[in-house]
Amino acid sequence: MIARTPPPIAAAMMREVYRRYFAARPDLFGVLLPDLLPHEVCGAAPPGRVKVLFLAESPPWVAGRHEVAVAADCRRPDYPYFWNDRYEAGALRGPLAGGLAENLFYLLGLDGESRRENLALFIEDGFFLVDTVKCIFRKNRKGVIPVDLVRLSAREILEAEIAALAPEYVVALGGTALSGLRMIEPYATALAGAGTIIEVSREGLLEKPRLLCLPYPGWRNRQHQDLIESGFSTLRDLVA
Repeated sequence: MIARTPPPIAAAMMREVYRRYFAARPDLFGVLLPDLLPHEVCGAAPPGRVKVLFLAESPPWVAGRHEVAVAADCRRPDYPYFWNDRYEAGALRGPLAGGLAENLFYLLGLDGESRRENLALFIEDGFFLVDTVKCIFRKNRKGVIPVDLVRLSAREILEAEIAALAPEYVVALGGTALSGLRMIEPYATALAGAGTIIEVSREGLLEKPRLLCLPYPGWRNRQHQDLIESGFSTLRDLVA
């Protein structure tokens, strides 16, 4: 079971940020769920020392074929959210063939017998993962997360969250994570003039700040598998 200790940034503050945004965006009714924070429901809590902070996009919006709508949905055994320790994906049929959690565990060399065991190993090794946008955004209804929502999340939540966690390294997984980091310091300065996530990834680790940018480790990026695996090899060497 994941330790349930207070997170570095209060969920109540996050909800207020998203409620204010939602109040000004009636076009996102039924798309954005400002009160639903899956990481809070699943009890995601960081280790005492965060060696590596992974930054993803946003929580999944479906559990099986059911749209996530209430807190209880975040603990369903068919909800594939990273921190849902009740979810079991089954055997992994390739290095990028699973969901985010399974692919990360594989790339990090974690070999627990269940999602719960791998999450425990993940925390034990000093890893943690947060989303750029914390609440549910139903991308099945609107395919792209608005830029102003990414900016809001980065500047009003993520910046303070990274400062509180004080990770030794930050790893951006995908374009939305990279976009969020471009909006806060010291990452904005370090990434000034940088290209896409693929281009930044090929440049390797940024030393100041200690930042590694990689394509999202999923099946849709299988053409970049070598780049992803090379990045994780570098990461494993750094934290060994």
